[in-house]
Amino acid sequence: MPPKVSVAASNDGALPEDMLRHILVCLPTKAVCLFRAVCQSWRSLLSDPLFVAAHKSCHPGPLIVTCNCEMFERGTINLLDLSGHVVKRIATTMKDARMVRTRRLDLICVTGRKGCHVINPATGDTFALPSRRAKEHAHVQHFFPQSFDFGQVVSTGEYKALRCVSIDNSDHESSPMLCEVITLDDGRHARWRGKQGPPAPVTSNHNRSIVVNGVVYFLLDFLYKRFTFSGARVKPGSMALFNLETEEWMGIVQGPTPVRSFVKDSSGRCGYFSLYSDLSLVNLDGFLVMAHNPEGCSLDLWFLMDIEKCLWNKRYSLDFQPENLFAQPLEILNDGKIILSASGSLRLYNPITKTYIDFGMRNSTSVGTYTGSLLSSESTFTSEASVILMCFFSYQAVQFWHPQMM
Repeated sequence: MPPKVSVAASNDGALPEDMLRHILVCLPTKAVCLFRAVCQSWRSLLSDPLFVAAHKSCHPGPLIVTCNCEMFERGTINLLDLSGHVVKRIATTMKDARMVRTRRLDLICVTGRKGCHVINPATGDTFALPSRRAKEHAHVQHFFPQSFDFGQVVSTGEYKALRCVSIDNSDHESSPMLCEVITLDDGRHARWRGKQGPPAPVTSNHNRSIVVNGVVYFLLDFLYKRFTFSGARVKPGSMALFNLETEEWMGIVQGPTPVRSFVKDSSGRCGYFSLYSDLSLVNLDGFLVMAHNPEGCSLDLWFLMDIEKCLWNKRYSLDFQPENLFAQPLEILNDGKIILSASGSLRLYNPITKTYIDFGMRNSTSVGTYTGSLLSSESTFTSEASVILMCFFSYQAVQFWHPQMM
């Protein structure tokens, strides 16, 4: 007699267990989530950490995270695959919700009119960051938020948030700023800690700061003469660096030559304002990238290759298209294509053919990427602080059988 084949108890012997696992691992995340409801044994199989790890390896992603929010209304977070299909929707309790730009993290961060929430998209766990300022700054009378960033310490995997605030909203010769840091792994004891302020005032726009390999890069404000560093005028495109691990400032790095050598026009500050509007900071392939859109003619992507030598390399220059106005690159895929967030929609750019494909949802107010597994059942936050119930909206199971999802 032939040897008996071990079969999965969950499918009444219809398929060998190894074959069943192989089939399920190849299915999209959305389908696997639906199949967890088939029976208890399937739920156990599809929730097993080994299966979750194998599925993530087979579907490396990333997923695109968009936040849609009408003014004064609660926002909706959408997780999309690279075909533009919505994998999961999350309804937030926050009004005027906006994604904090992150790249390849297992958590996402959303800010709104009343605070900031860090969310685990897989489990729905939400950690509301405390609004109370650091005890070191309890005596400060005025707090004017300027910049907020969220990232991960490379060596420890800790998640930290950083905020810079101005304490003087007047037109004095200097504008003092404070800095505060919070570590999520501190659980219910998580509190903002006061740190030394930046070496020069940072800008307040959400596209002017980014975390790369555990370092936060802030574009410095170069619009006004009073903004100086060590007595010298801040050059256009200069950035201040903050190390999330040591929680210390690392000095100033200058931008690419065409940016820092910019000559303002006869209108004076208006020339600098135009340049300021053309600059943004992004994280691509683990590099700090300064995106420069000079006079709307092209979108130049400058990669910082050597921070010590301040060596920049312009790897890409995307030809102007009206749809690319205020475009932000999100990700470079393995095949070299670039995902862009432009005019509230998503675009896929092929640098070889110089062509675009539009995909994804329109009217998204902010966009990021997510690399965690939506199948994970592990809780991220052990905090006893405020945890907000998230409402998840699933598509009907029959939608799985749409050919595009197979």
